[in-house]
Amino acid sequence: MDTKENPKLSSSNIVDCKPHCGACPLDCNQCFYNRPGAFYADVDEPHMPTPEEAGDRIVRVNSGHDSNLEREMVITETDCFERRFFNTSLPLFDFPAPVVFTANRSEEREAAGLSSMPGKMVPTNLMFVRLRVSPTNIEHIDLAVRHWTALSVPVVLTFMAYYDCEPDMGDFPMKLEHAYVWKTRITNSYWCPTPAFMVAVRSRYLKNRLVSICGGFGSCLCKDCHNCETYYWQTEKRMEEVRVSRSYAE
Repeated sequence: MDTKENPKLSSSNIVDCKPHCGACPLDCNQCFYNRPGAFYADVDEPHMPTPEEAGDRIVRVNSGHDSNLEREMVITETDCFERRFFNTSLPLFDFPAPVVFTANRSEEREAAGLSSMPGKMVPTNLMFVRLRVSPTNIEHIDLAVRHWTALSVPVVLTFMAYYDCEPDMGDFPMKLEHAYVWKTRITNSYWCPTPAFMVAVRSRYLKNRLVSICGGFGSCLCKDCHNCETYYWQTEKRMEEVRVSRSYAE
């Protein structure tokens, strides 16, 4: 590709794109997109592979920024891609393709639930709900997992990393010698969750087959995960089934 590639996506079936220019006004806590020099591409310019560069891979729209900001522009600029899914932390799902919803961009507050959705129904194009996990928000994560998986919506846990300081463990229910360690993860250095901490959190939901983690205990690379790819195809199939059913009903 001529367009600079996200190293997290290297050797995966997913490619990044970002139609926006400039910082994201939502400015979520510890956002690597808004942190100067942390994002892999220039945030002041769009990051748009050509359809030929994307090929038959799935285009991930807005791993940085938010697809509900300037939504019509985002949709129009990505219409050229055969396969795409959108990312947002705002509970609006009027997109022509699958959507990943980060339900707790303010991770220390209760995650958004179905009551935040227009029409109070699970959108057909909802790929999965992403939850940002910290040592001090486990009770919120427990509630959100129960809520969304009861609605048959997959949940993917994404563990927070911290630039500024080692996070407070608060009242985390399991004693750990180390929950975070300072290291370089792909290209940026910050306080990263230890495998022991990730296992401790993941063990709370082992009986729930709709819960998984982003990456793995030893890797955060997309080629070792496949969550987005798997849920993208499942959502596309569901959307097609709905379209066909409606056409027959008419």
